[in-house]
Amino acid sequence: MADLGAHAPLQPTPPSHTPSYRLGFPVKVLGGGGLPSHDSRRWQNRPHLSVSLAYLRDIFVYLAQQDIRFYRMAGALAPYLTHPDLPQFHRQLEECEMELAALGDHSRQLGLRLTLHPGFFVQLSSPDPDRVRRTVEELNAHAALLDAMGLGPESVIVIHVGGVHDATSAGRERFVRAWELLPPATQARLALEHDDRFY
Repeated sequence: MADLGAHAPLQPTPPSHTPSYRLGFPVKVLGGGGLPSHDSRRWQNRPHLSVSLAYLRDIFVYLAQQDIRFYRMAGALAPYLTHPDLPQFHRQLEECEMELAALGDHSRQLGLRLTLHPGFFVQLSSPDPDRVRRTVEELNAHAALLDAMGLGPESVIVIHVGGVHDATSAGRERFVRAWELLPPATQARLALEHDDRFY
C-alpha cells in the first residue's frame, strides 16, 4: 500500500488556470446571501427577462469568485415567454437583445459553460397534442435565448425523454415524432438526461 503521507499536500488550482473539468450546479444559489435565479413574480406584477438577467449577472460574479465554471440557468429566465394567454410577454428576447449579447460575452470571458433545464411541462413524449405543441414552442424559445447570448453548442437544453403516461416504447415513438417537429437549430441544442424515476 502506498504511503500517502510521503506526498506533498495537494494545492488548490489557481483561479487563472482552467482545469480540464468544470464543476457546477443547477439554478439555486445558496451562497452569496442567496441570489435569486430569475424574476419569479406573478404575471400581474409584470416580471421580465431584464430582471432575470440582472440577477444572472450577480450570479456570474459569485461563480467567478468561487472559481465555478458551469451553471445550469433557470428554465423560467424569461417569465411567461410562450404563454398563449399572455402575449404581452412574448417579445422579451427582442426587448433584451443587447443585454443577452452582453451577458453571453461576459460568460465567455469567465470561461463559464451555461445550460438550461425547462420546466416539468416540457414533454416531447406527451400523448396530449396541445402539450407537445407548447413544448415545441418552449424549446424553440429556449434555443433562441441561448442563440441571442451567442453561446456555443456546448450550451444545451437538458430534457428527459419520458413521463408516466404509458409504456416506454410508445413514449419513445411519440418523442421521435415530436423531435421531428423541431427545427435543426433547436434539435442541435437538446441533450437527453436520464431520469431515475421514469426514463
